[in-house]
Amino acid sequence: MKKIIYYLLLIIFAGILGYSGFRLAGIFSGYYKGRSQYKKTSEQYMTLKETKEDEGEKEIETAPIEIDFDSLLKENSDVAGWIYCPDTIVNYPVMHGTDNEFYLHHLVNKEYNFAGCIFEDGYNRRDQKDPATILYGHNMYDGSMFTMIHDYTKQDFYDKHPTMWYLTPKQNYRLNLVAGFVAQEDDPVYSLFTSRLDMRKYLKEALAKSTFKSEVECDPSQVDRIIVLSTCAYEFKNARYILITVPVPIG
Repeated sequence: MKKIIYYLLLIIFAGILGYSGFRLAGIFSGYYKGRSQYKKTSEQYMTLKETKEDEGEKEIETAPIEIDFDSLLKENSDVAGWIYCPDTIVNYPVMHGTDNEFYLHHLVNKEYNFAGCIFEDGYNRRDQKDPATILYGHNMYDGSMFTMIHDYTKQDFYDKHPTMWYLTPKQNYRLNLVAGFVAQEDDPVYSLFTSRLDMRKYLKEALAKSTFKSEVECDPSQVDRIIVLSTCAYEFKNARYILITVPVPIG
């Protein structure tokens, strides 16, 4: 009887191990496919270039990358832009779907993958002229997508990466990072605000509780709009890390 129980337990444990291995293989395969797809997309549509161009005695600031939006939009008309942070993994197309669900788990080629895409809030306008435009991205265990924005909880990380870039088919923006903090999942920023007055009041409060001190002087009363990066955090249940940027049109 003991031998029968022993062999039954052995079979059960072997089954559990086999299933766990199968699940892990699927997870790692998903990570690999997601990263491979974004590497391919980057190589196909993104070109690094010089940040400055000389024109006589003055220098004109330009984005450090160029995006072939004409070709990219032919692949997927939901493309809204491209987010880039030098010397980090953040180098992704940004999508804008009809809701906030599809691109949670679909790649730029619309193939299912739990890594999903970086995407704008579906309730935002596509011209980034709302008081607040929100970009969402997963906090992935392999460090991809928006995992790195949680590193702005540390001042030294901000000091190394004080700006990002958001390129769109019609306008390029330098994103000046002004505040970041851990928030509840129902933080007021997710309402997108009905007025710039509400946004400015929120920005003033955000500056006061930021996890880093920005090198950019920011007067909320002079800010016309903000672009917000959002990802999951794990300080408490359903936490979010919110990174607030002020977009500066370039070029």
